[in-house]
Amino acid sequence: MEAIAAINKSTGAGPCIRGLVICCCGSTGRLTTSANVLKRLVEQDIFDFILTFAGVSTIDTIVVPALNRFIENVYIFDMEIWDAVEESFGEDRHALNQTPVFISFATMQDGSQGECQRVVDTRLFAYNNLKDGRPWGLDIYRCWNVQCQAPAYNMIFHPHGKQYYGKHWVQTKIKYTCLQCRMTQKAIPCPSWVHAACSQNYGRVWYQWPLSAAQKREIGIIG
Repeated sequence: MEAIAAINKSTGAGPCIRGLVICCCGSTGRLTTSANVLKRLVEQDIFDFILTFAGVSTIDTIVVPALNRFIENVYIFDMEIWDAVEESFGEDRHALNQTPVFISFATMQDGSQGECQRVVDTRLFAYNNLKDGRPWGLDIYRCWNVQCQAPAYNMIFHPHGKQYYGKHWVQTKIKYTCLQCRMTQKAIPCPSWVHAACSQNYGRVWYQWPLSAAQKREIGIIG
């Protein structure tokens, strides 16, 4: 890291976009401790973005086409990093359905006194799939019964009540039945911190990552 920092500070090294792509799965973008480590690398101005995956598994042949388009959009077509994520992975349902995308990135914004500030944001870009137990892309969802806490793959999810489409699709409420404790919960609204992505295809969502303790409790994770 010292070597990278030294290159970044040299007069002949920029301006350039410094990115790190980690093509792996599991804890890298999924666990809070790991996500915070990656975020710090961007906050310390070592990288301008870090992209990795946050699913249980990652199949290279499925995610690489979208990943290639992301790199092309950033480095060839000079697209903003977050716009490139939405453009590349948002239009590839197979890639996003296979694994959520973790992205920590920096942007330059104007401060309150007109000064330029470097702001770091860390998000998870995911695909809503009730059939596969991923409401709003959250495969970490759990049964609300504190005595049960069954994982999402032991729960059956369905839309509930009025269904919305287009850019308002996230207003559709859901219900679930737990296969472990047999409890049913109805009329569950989308959490306020889940945002519909600016994609031509609905079902794509994003949220700040990692989740806070309060956010986790909202989706049934206790402790």
